Amino acid sequence: MTVHIGNKIKGVVTKKGMSVSEFGRRINKSRENVYSIFKRKSIDTALLTTISKVLEHDFFQHYTAMLTELDKLKEENNTLKEMIKFLKAKHKKK
Repeated sequence: MTVHIGNKIKGVVTKKGMSVSEFGRRINKSRENVYSIFKRKSIDTALLTTISKVLEHDFFQHYTAMLTELDKLKEENNTLKEMIKFLKAKHKKK
């Protein structure tokens, strides 16, 4: 369960109809750097904040959603562990 942030950024740039050159100019990066950003699986939070402002898109929400899902999975895992303990104890009594 990972976020490929570069793909997310590229998708928003494309959706907004912004050229790579224009996007690069707005975040003060060269075209080459922009293409490098599109390939990244992770990114510095300061740069992501700048990109979020320029594109008017909260990229941090992708991480928040992932953490929420992770918390749900942990809770489900703990519930399953408790159920297994209960079933094992019940089985020993027989």
